[in-house]
Amino acid sequence: MSSLALRSLLLGLLAAPNMAPTAADPFRVSVNEQIKLGQQVASQIRRQYHTLPASDDRVKVLRRIGRRILSTFPDSETWQYSFDVIEDKQVNAFALPGGPTFFYTGLISKLRTEDEIAGILGHELTHVRQQHWARMYAAAQKRQLFMTAALIFLRVNYTGAQLADLANNLMVLGYSRGDEAAADQGGFENSVNAGFNPQGLADAFEMLDKLGGHAPEFLSDHPSDTKRVRHIEDDIKKSGKSFPAQKPLPWADFKGP
Repeated sequence: MSSLALRSLLLGLLAAPNMAPTAADPFRVSVNEQIKLGQQVASQIRRQYHTLPASDDRVKVLRRIGRRILSTFPDSETWQYSFDVIEDKQVNAFALPGGPTFFYTGLISKLRTEDEIAGILGHELTHVRQQHWARMYAAAQKRQLFMTAALIFLRVNYTGAQLADLANNLMVLGYSRGDEAAADQGGFENSVNAGFNPQGLADAFEMLDKLGGHAPEFLSDHPSDTKRVRHIEDDIKKSGKSFPAQKPLPWADFKGP
């Protein structure tokens, strides 16, 4: 599933009449509605795409790492987390609003250690816990309202279909760099708190950078560059802590740092 297809699916379900914003912010989707939306989209993904069975080693490893990270979350019961693997060569991973999280086999096959999975997983779960999608959607709705009002004021003859296209274009925007920086920091902290080596997150981003144009889906949502890798490694040095050696994945060729 491409990023565009995923966001289109989110947009379509969010437009349903049973989706309600929070009382505090008329543009903000509530926690309960984020969970409902995430569950609906996750169910559709599992119906439309081949997700690996629970008996697959890759699913077992992902879920075990997920449980280990969740055990450190004081708000783990706020969300409805799940961890699945989609059989697809895309180098990608994403977390839906409310907690359902998916990795592609194309990404897992390129990762070498459990610590790399933990870093990416911690990054994605930060998007859920900090409600980045809900904030992005609210901001897009406000921009749409402002632009629609401006068009009316200027008396530009836009059709309903054109305005719908405008909303779609707003929704396909990825997370802001601020959200990505927060998710990087969350990935670092979640790895450390769960007893993983945070170097795994830096190694994963470095691998993705080397793929360059061969990994457009993941990199379009997660603009990884050498500065991000360097920032994570700087945080490791600043922590002054010693971390356990990274644990190789059973299917990976890992010869150490």
